[in-house]
Amino acid sequence: MASLDFNRNVWTERTPQEAHLFKRVAATAGDWLLGVNPERLIGIGRLVTASFAILAIYLDPSHPVAPLYESRLILSLYIFLSILLVAYPLGKSLDSPVHLIVHIIDAIILGWLTFLTNELTSPFFAVLPFVLLAMTMRWGLKGAAFGAFILLLVHLIVGLPDLLDGEAELDVFIMRSTYFVLAAVILGYFGAYRERSRRRLARLAEWPFDATAGDRVSWLGLLCEHASQVLGGSRLLVVWREQEEAAGCVAYYADGRLKLVDIQRADFWRRHHLQSPSGQQHKGSSPTKEEEEEELAVLIAELPELAEAADRRIRHVSCAPFSSVRYRGRVFVINPNSVRRPDEGGALTKIIASRFGAELERLALIRQTTEAARSEERMRLACDLHDSVLQNLTAARLKLKLVAEAAGSDTKIQLGEVGALIFEQQQRVRQFVEENRTADEPASVGLEQTLSSFLGLLREQWNCRMEISINPAELAVPKWMAHELKQLISEATANAVRHGQATQIRMSIGEINNGLQLEVTDNGSGMPSDTKFQKPSSLSARVAKLGGDLVVYRTAPGFGIKVALPAVLEVC
Repeated sequence: MASLDFNRNVWTERTPQEAHLFKRVAATAGDWLLGVNPERLIGIGRLVTASFAILAIYLDPSHPVAPLYESRLILSLYIFLSILLVAYPLGKSLDSPVHLIVHIIDAIILGWLTFLTNELTSPFFAVLPFVLLAMTMRWGLKGAAFGAFILLLVHLIVGLPDLLDGEAELDVFIMRSTYFVLAAVILGYFGAYRERSRRRLARLAEWPFDATAGDRVSWLGLLCEHASQVLGGSRLLVVWREQEEAAGCVAYYADGRLKLVDIQRADFWRRHHLQSPSGQQHKGSSPTKEEEEEELAVLIAELPELAEAADRRIRHVSCAPFSSVRYRGRVFVINPNSVRRPDEGGALTKIIASRFGAELERLALIRQTTEAARSEERMRLACDLHDSVLQNLTAARLKLKLVAEAAGSDTKIQLGEVGALIFEQQQRVRQFVEENRTADEPASVGLEQTLSSFLGLLREQWNCRMEISINPAELAVPKWMAHELKQLISEATANAVRHGQATQIRMSIGEINNGLQLEVTDNGSGMPSDTKFQKPSSLSARVAKLGGDLVVYRTAPGFGIKVALPAVLEVC
């Protein structure tokens, strides 16, 4: 006992240099072993087994001596086969079925030697598991099961004469059979674990890089679905915020459905340890499992939108943080299937969290590049409008002015009205050109002030009454969004007056589901009930380009349209 205590003290009192040296040696040995070709390792193992067997039978001949010559002859042939397979491998893949023939030959030779040398008490029994190890290395769980079946069959054939000769060694037969079964179960476990790890790595390598083609919800849904499949169908909760702003999102994924909540409260991020630029969850040390589960419960309780998640039992939580140039956050894996192996679950959660951080950063860069391309295209369009349409409008106004000077008073008034209309359009084009001559980031503008003057132009252009309500009154959007709203209103007004002879148009703009909703109704003639209902093609195309939805419906009298648009086309 004292010796054991002494050894334990020596082990625990190693210096840091010794511990570091031990880790380096262990890591080097592990790297060398994993770097060896498995096929070559099996071949060398077969050769070493045969070499030591012939050495053992030479130093201590088996009893009885009668089959000694046969044993040496078989071992010599086996060594020759081993050398041949080391020098000239089969050239097939590691898991090729061709290798099964070689391992059956291994089992027959080793079983024959066992039969010739005292049967159940033969020393060659110790090398029979070589077949089981090699087959497990090749085919995993299936190799372990089939290898155990072969060895049990060989063991039965070898031990049957010994059991029937009147001097039965049933205890030896039972224990060795049990040994083969237990060895197959344990080796099969490692084979199945390796196969599952390989499948998970393959799934991780198939990360959906084309997810950015859709909107934000579908993009996050694809990422969460893939991560859940890698983790074995677990529920996910991902929380992240921007590094420099108190804005972020919480995404909850379960049973193929995604719930997304936008949060712009600084106190929320402070309470959940995402306010530090370093992106660390806790200062000093990593949180325990109990702290992670408690924090997840508090987080869900603070968000009424996740009431469904709160109703479901949480047995285990695996959490990992992530941080990138623009975002930082955490991934919670709820009730992972790898709960029996927390080390594996933690590693997978860290990989998934890192992937989420990288994908968020990639999407932000794609959005930024898209916005830069859009800005450049608008600059080019502004230059083209200045050099073509604006100049042509100016020339048309000059010609109208000359014609008006030579015409009568009535004609002069009408031509003046046409000239005023051209001047108004010229001013709109000039304003667009001035706003898009530079590539500066578009600033936000108030809709009430922007649309009030624009509606005045439309009233004079189409000679109809127009009313608009904006809720909230201080609602502001980027300039490019305000421009798109003007185009939608202009087109809807033109359709109502030209096709429905409307004299009054009502509009409303408000926030809905973190986006904008535009509704336009008129008092026009509408459409007969037996006429096929069709959406305006140009209006539908413009709404689809903005990533929105268009609904057209009948009113009494007239028509109505509802347009739902995302407020800002980027991830929080």
